[in-house]
Amino acid sequence: MIRSINYIAVVVIAGFTFSLAGCKKFLEVNPDNRVRPELVEDYQSIITGAYPEAFHLFTELYTDNFRFYNYPDFNNANINSWLRPIYLWSDEYITGNAVTPEAGWRKYYNCIYAANVVLEGIDDAAGDDALRKSVKGEALLVRAYAHFMLVNIFAQHYKAATATTDLGVPYITETEKIPGTSYKRNTVQEVYDNIENDALAGLDLINDAVMKVPKHHFNRNAANAFLCRFYLFKEDWDNTIKYGERVLANNSTVRDVLADWDKDFSTGDYNAFARAYFSVAKSNILMMQYTLEWNSFYATGMYANEFRSTFSAEDIRGRMFTFSNNQTPNYWSRKFRSTQLEGHQYSDVALFVVEEVMYNVAEAKIRKPNPDMNDAVGKLNTILIKRMRPFTELKTSDFPDTQALLNKLLDDKRRELCYEGYRWFDIKRFNIHVTHWNGVSEIHLPPGDLRRVFQIPFAELSANSEMEPNPR
Repeated sequence: MIRSINYIAVVVIAGFTFSLAGCKKFLEVNPDNRVRPELVEDYQSIITGAYPEAFHLFTELYTDNFRFYNYPDFNNANINSWLRPIYLWSDEYITGNAVTPEAGWRKYYNCIYAANVVLEGIDDAAGDDALRKSVKGEALLVRAYAHFMLVNIFAQHYKAATATTDLGVPYITETEKIPGTSYKRNTVQEVYDNIENDALAGLDLINDAVMKVPKHHFNRNAANAFLCRFYLFKEDWDNTIKYGERVLANNSTVRDVLADWDKDFSTGDYNAFARAYFSVAKSNILMMQYTLEWNSFYATGMYANEFRSTFSAEDIRGRMFTFSNNQTPNYWSRKFRSTQLEGHQYSDVALFVVEEVMYNVAEAKIRKPNPDMNDAVGKLNTILIKRMRPFTELKTSDFPDTQALLNKLLDDKRRELCYEGYRWFDIKRFNIHVTHWNGVSEIHLPPGDLRRVFQIPFAELSANSEMEPNPR
């Protein structure tokens, strides 16, 4: 496997099966200390534990959703020492913490290792064939999704003209057979081709009926949502629409934020809103996971007052998604609610939601050669009617051209999905200028800046002789 995570690979697999599924029966010690899953259910336990958390949420610190304020009575100095270098787009951040690019790299490759364990053994495992096929499909989708996140964090955004030469990330399709193997970076094109092959093959195999809680797995809606996002990033508009419309044909339910406001905020029960925001009971959630609380930046003093102030008075989201401490003018996120699990604080986070699919399809409708502005405006209205009070319907005639409509869509997507880890990828895709305050002056991340691509972790560069760093 990738050098920086070799030493924990088998431990990770054993931990997955033991802590998340309780399948102790195949954790017996063998002469070579390796785990030997034998049943399809054993592999199901492994892939259930292999699902990525929201390891990408550190990218929020790079975005225009944040501004640093040095409030000693409010900020946790220790947490800010972890987060501030990333916020300042520095490669010299503190490692060994949950909220870093290094941790994201390592943990995504852990998930890939586990997926490959499943894919290498499940065909020979005893058990039900329908379950076997679905678990195999999940493993393919987990492998595809983890590589998708890695390539879009640690490599240039996909551009058809340069993808065959742009450095991507190693695409790992098997467990490491020779300890200490070094891996080269595949090109962005090679990574995207492998993601596409794995995701399409996985979609053909998965079966919602064998999943106990489908929203914690790559169910069919979530798999189609993933492909919708994948093709959007690839600028394949027809396939973006195809897979997005498959989701919306099955589930087009937008969260009713106005109903949440009337139910929870009229009584001041703000915690009820936070507890339910990423609940499997919410029909707009397509797939969710939990993540360590610090990944969600629940109360770090890093939320942007300026961003909150840009919400219009009619937009209820501005008052619901953040809240202030009486002692300072800074804001916390109200989307996340911490839960104690195995001695750590966690927050539930959605990885795919109906609203993102709507934005993706609408963007494709705007940007395809024969734009369908009416449909894109209709999808925006479907979301905004449950966000605005009073609601004023958007009309196609409000937008003089497709660029104006695209700007409106990206702005509303930013507001809707703020702090959930989506914004950075739009900033990167559209080369949006970002300005941050470092406590003394403004600093800038202009279009084309090399820091827009996160550096390969130094531990990986040191351990893997074949790994090339990103230019600086």
